[in-house]
Amino acid sequence: MRTESGKTVAFENPRDQNREARRRDVRKSKHRTQHPALHSALRGESMGRKGVILAAGKGTRLRPLTEKVPKPLIEVGGRPYLAYLLERFRFAGCDEVLLIIGHLGEQIIRRCGREAFGMKLRYSWQFVQDGTAKALLLAEDFVGSEPFMLSWGDIVAAPENYPALWERYEKGDCTMVMQVNWMEDVSAGADVTLEGEKVVDIVEKPPGPKPGWNQSGVFVISPKIFHYLKQVQPSPRGEYEFADAVKLMLQAGEKIVAVPVKGYRFELGTWDQLREIERNASLLAMGTKSD
Repeated sequence: MRTESGKTVAFENPRDQNREARRRDVRKSKHRTQHPALHSALRGESMGRKGVILAAGKGTRLRPLTEKVPKPLIEVGGRPYLAYLLERFRFAGCDEVLLIIGHLGEQIIRRCGREAFGMKLRYSWQFVQDGTAKALLLAEDFVGSEPFMLSWGDIVAAPENYPALWERYEKGDCTMVMQVNWMEDVSAGADVTLEGEKVVDIVEKPPGPKPGWNQSGVFVISPKIFHYLKQVQPSPRGEYEFADAVKLMLQAGEKIVAVPVKGYRFELGTWDQLREIERNASLLAMGTKSD
């Protein structure tokens, strides 16, 4: 991280001498105007939105690497994985992001600082990692009374998916928009049952194997979610699951809609997934096609 004309530039790899040249290439790319939000993001424009990223996990399936480096800072294509996700939040019009940190969180603070890609960064510590519902509750004061974008810190999808969630939410007829992706075996994720675009049920880590729609880890949500998060009880795994808050919302009659992911979606959870991301690192740069 360095200072340039009074602005903090985050995530620079000191060994990379071509970063500025690549940035200029992205700005010149013919793909940068395919979506108005991408044009605004690369120019540093804001739409006044807030985002929350859950980045507290220990990354146990990526040990021994994650014993020294927090999973969001694993480098792919010469940049921390988290940088690609933050770019997409900016793409979607966010100007302020809260990172929920835990394992080796001080490294994330040092690397990211207080600003990245024109967005203010804030931090909240999840000292006891007891589930995604408890993690998100830490964002209640930050979110306030406005809708917000939420992502798991290990998920990065094609850029156009992020503003698409906001566009669907702003139709004004739902409490949550949930990105979903089809999996041949959803047993390691959260199985989402749909009727048309409506979510009618969700089951965290169902018995499997079975094909189905998976809760993909990216959302736009009303602040109503916090009322339901506070009612969540520990799951059989002993964790407070975000999916259980979603079930409570459905039982209360809240409308939740699903938007299937378009283009690519990467999850950084295992060594095989890391190798897949490394093979496709060129896709992650903003301004490139997703197909």
